[in-house]
Amino acid sequence: MPLKNTMTPMKKHFFNLCILFAAVSNMIPVFAENTPTPAEDADKISYVPEFHGAVRPRWELDTHSGKSRFEVRWARFTAEGKVAPKIGYFFQVDLCDQGVFKFHDAYAKMEVAKGLEIQAGQFRMPFGREPFMAPQNYVFANRSFMGKQMCNYRKVGAKVTYSMPIKLPLTIEVAVGNAGGVADHNIWGKSYMGCGRVTLQAGDFNICGGVMDILPDITRIMLYDIGTTWKRGDWRGGIEYMNEHYVDSFHKDAHSWVVWGDYGRNAKLGIFNHWSVQARYDGMNRQWNGIQGAADNGGRHRATIGGTLSYKYKKVFADVMLDYEQYFYQHGYTPNEGQGNKLILELAVRF
Repeated sequence: MPLKNTMTPMKKHFFNLCILFAAVSNMIPVFAENTPTPAEDADKISYVPEFHGAVRPRWELDTHSGKSRFEVRWARFTAEGKVAPKIGYFFQVDLCDQGVFKFHDAYAKMEVAKGLEIQAGQFRMPFGREPFMAPQNYVFANRSFMGKQMCNYRKVGAKVTYSMPIKLPLTIEVAVGNAGGVADHNIWGKSYMGCGRVTLQAGDFNICGGVMDILPDITRIMLYDIGTTWKRGDWRGGIEYMNEHYVDSFHKDAHSWVVWGDYGRNAKLGIFNHWSVQARYDGMNRQWNGIQGAADNGGRHRATIGGTLSYKYKKVFADVMLDYEQYFYQHGYTPNEGQGNKLILELAVRF
């Protein structure tokens, strides 16, 4: 009896893509040996992708109800590279996001002049700093409210990036994309969303600010953001504020903020060679997402404390993270199951 094919179309496409990558990776050295390349470009291009990713399985305990669970919060995989000195590409997927496969990014980019780059495809819109963090870079087990509820937009569109000369380490990014979601690219429309971000590296501080214009459904929304991260010695931290203004609507503006710090030292603790402690305070007031009939995100604050033991080997990291989150909800809002105080134990492997 023939076996039944239980693979979804998306999983089948990704499986075929992996086979193609493997085949191409084996064939490339043969072609590369027969292709003349200028000496000055030899170290800039490669047909073999550079792979990165993060696997973050965890155990969570709801300290109020006593319920707990195991889950794979993220199993993210990226492939990127340059096939010519000025031509690059990027792919990113979640092989498992709480049991669900998600395709996130697929774009091509080209440097058209010194410091000037164009990019087109599906990607995260350049706005804010917390929303732009990937699981490979998370300091805490869970994202901030700002990065998860307040602003979490990927779109299909185009982006222009201009980096100033080294004397002024300023980067300007401007992007425009479809107003709709990314699940279906075959939808026509008359409106777009756009955003811009400016980033300045000033000594130990990385400062960014931006603006975003979106039309999720019935009301246009303007978002404004400013924030900074810093690193000096064994200390690093960040602070960011975001405002969401509903144009021509009776809804009050939504606000979100996050402040965090991390202190770590190299050490010899069994197999671990680094330890760190973290603290964060983030929050948001009641947010309306601009979609008719959709529920609002209730106002809440949260205090997070945590500790991490790490094993670092070259560019690979294995972190054992223990976080406790204490929630404070605005009066009248009842959180859903799993949105209350919790303890999280996570093993994060990043590469």
